[in-house]
Amino acid sequence: MTPGELSESEQVVLLSLVGLFARADGRVSASEMTTLEALRAEIDPARFEKIRDAAAQLDGAEAILSAAEGTSRPEARSTIYDVLIDMALPDTIGESEGMLFNRLAALWGLESPLAR
Repeated sequence: MTPGELSESEQVVLLSLVGLFARADGRVSASEMTTLEALRAEIDPARFEKIRDAAAQLDGAEAILSAAEGTSRPEARSTIYDVLIDMALPDTIGESEGMLFNRLAALWGLESPLAR
């Protein structure tokens, strides 16, 4: 499954998590910007604007993680998690990102990249 094949609500979760992880260490890296641009290219432009606006409405980590909890399809969870890992690995995974990975892994029953 690709990010373009996710449902609209799953794409909202994806974009909100990308933003949350990108802001976690207080700076946005080149790999994080590359990830965002790749998502923008893969998702229909009109839909991208709509889901970006919906993702922006999720205020803070708890709201974003609560929305993520509603993502029930295992293949969607895996796709979203893989995007986040691919975005984070070129950089050092800092403490804040590590805590987010651990929380999301526990929430979705996945392995944290820090356990690898």
